Amino acid sequence: MYLNLGLIGNPLSHTLSPSIHSRFLVSAGLNGGYACFETPSKEQLPDVFSLLKKFRFRGVNVTVPYKEDVIRFMDFLDPLAEDLQAVNTILFEDDYTKGFNTDVHGFAETLRENSLDFSGSKVLMLGCGGAAKAVLRCLKDYEDIRLTVINRDTEKAEKILKFLNFDNAEIYDYNYISREAAYDAVINATSIGLDGSPFINMKKTICTKAAVDLQYKPWVTPFLQCYADSGCKIINGFSMLVHQAHKAFEIWTGRKAEIDMQDLIKLSGAVN
Repeated sequence: MYLNLGLIGNPLSHTLSPSIHSRFLVSAGLNGGYACFETPSKEQLPDVFSLLKKFRFRGVNVTVPYKEDVIRFMDFLDPLAEDLQAVNTILFEDDYTKGFNTDVHGFAETLRENSLDFSGSKVLMLGCGGAAKAVLRCLKDYEDIRLTVINRDTEKAEKILKFLNFDNAEIYDYNYISREAAYDAVINATSIGLDGSPFINMKKTICTKAAVDLQYKPWVTPFLQCYADSGCKIINGFSMLVHQAHKAFEIWTGRKAEIDMQDLIKLSGAVN
């Protein structure tokens, strides 16, 4: 049996998911492939889903900007995807589709790998869209966390935090960065710097414990470069990518593929 797997999103030229899932298929002893469906507009999603069903795809991942738009194509939602109203993994059965969110698992595993516990910590998060929902859902599990969220659209951030019942967060726009402040952790959930441009000036924002970026290219991202000499841990988004993919693979196949992180880093050419 040949497993058709894939990815929906836009843009997809940067994605490492095909390399990661190809390694998982080999590790699990399964015959299959992983295709990218770059979808320029959400109006094309019906055609994409028709194609996926026609060629009997077993599962697909969903990345920006469609994690909310694909929900209307789901017959069922896993409880976590329902809570977040965000789907990044889809399972196709013969007579139904089911949406899952494995981003929460991916971020939680990243923190676990790096022995990070944010209980009682002062945390700053930049951005409140895309994968930020998954990050916020993880952060909710830490007791007495003191969270500050920076977002261009403060009303949007307020709505998302209210939706997730995250009541104890402070919300500001980017003018807040001009103040001097210290945090145990700073998390970047924005796309700033993804095009190679410099990150915003973070000199007045001190990070003492860990700087965490959801981006993973280049290996030391523009955001992480801000804290490269600060003495805190710097962690990019590659581990989150791998672990959310690993969970998705298990949902599709019922098997847990081996994770050899160093092998995946080398295979993906992620370090430059």
